[in-house]
Amino acid sequence: MDKIKSAYEMAMERFQQRKEVPRSEIDRLEYMPVGRAIAANYLRESNYDIFAEIGKHSENYKKYIIEGMQETFLNNILPPVDKSSWTTNKMVMEGLLLIKEDKQAVEEVYGRLEYLFKYYEQTLVQTYSQFKDDYSAKISATARSMGKMTGGKLKIDPEKQPGFREEWMKILGRLNEQYTKVLGEQKDKLRKIN
Repeated sequence: MDKIKSAYEMAMERFQQRKEVPRSEIDRLEYMPVGRAIAANYLRESNYDIFAEIGKHSENYKKYIIEGMQETFLNNILPPVDKSSWTTNKMVMEGLLLIKEDKQAVEEVYGRLEYLFKYYEQTLVQTYSQFKDDYSAKISATARSMGKMTGGKLKIDPEKQPGFREEWMKILGRLNEQYTKVLGEQKDKLRKIN
């Protein structure tokens, strides 16, 4: 009958079977966060010199730093729900242009992104207007019946009604979900550009 192994023996066997992590992967795990921090500082501070920050590190780690910067930049490209997101998207695009070699390919994707963002804004305005009209119609029936009971006419602002914001956020979430998929495809294209 086979000998029953102790927990220690089984742990030692697993330890001996483990794969050694290559030095390049250790460097990548160490320097990608550096790149993320550089990109975050670039987005926060005007006139931030990313090349001076990259230059503080060995040339061997530059690709990992740039990879970390790229991921931070790509994570900050969002549908433009307000002016600040447009500003952030522009800064991200400028940052990516600085670290990418194939600037023409990056510009092509930016053109598609800008078109997508403008289309998103138009759709957002139309969707909001339609939602507000629909919500107004829904609550105006209630207001008319209340007006008949009180004998007066009630003027109700739909945006100030309970439930308006919650329902709008649901619709906005569905709209963003549609655009996030297309936006993700464009981010993947940017990721693949040298």
